[in-house]
Amino acid sequence: MNSATLLLVPPVSPPAVSRPASEVETELFTAITRGQPGWQSRAYYQYQALVRGLVVKSLGPKGDVEDIVGDVFLRFLENARRIRSAEGVRSYLVSITMNSVRREARKRKRRALFQRFFAGADEMERRPGLDDPKAKAALIQLSRILDELSANDRAAFVLRCMEGLPINEVADVLRISESTAKRRARRASERVLKRVSRNALLADYVLDKTGLVDDET
Repeated sequence: MNSATLLLVPPVSPPAVSRPASEVETELFTAITRGQPGWQSRAYYQYQALVRGLVVKSLGPKGDVEDIVGDVFLRFLENARRIRSAEGVRSYLVSITMNSVRREARKRKRRALFQRFFAGADEMERRPGLDDPKAKAALIQLSRILDELSANDRAAFVLRCMEGLPINEVADVLRISESTAKRRARRASERVLKRVSRNALLADYVLDKTGLVDDET
């Protein structure tokens, strides 16, 4: 694979967010700050689908997805008490997830380099990550295209274009300015759409997932 190397920002403190907290976030934040029993399980069951989705969209449906998801939640559980407000719960978890994605992208780049010289083709995923064969095939092809992006552009594309996060939240999660977040998402979107336009199956999948977000608004 051809994932770009990126200096990682460790999840020391949660990003500041301006959006209002949801009822779920408020209740979970209260449970965390008061040390109520079972808050760890509540956090996992509430957000595991979000984390898994980010990992799969960023790295493809490989067999190590569950390991990465597990690592994300371990980091979250270890550092959750650093969250300063209910609005920061979801954003903090997304920030940890994207840091883990970047680390894994770096590892895969090193493994791919080794395999290129010594082991031949990349290993096939150990177990499928999606039930729909067409969606899985499209996602595998998309992950190969995303491998050609820089890690910065890749993260912005997944958060903005595939998850639909507003630009200000993308900027908060990635610790960059809104103008930089907008520029990276647009640049990545243009490159991805240019590549997928030649493949009807992939084009339909990407258009369905991204909705051709216009970042000028």
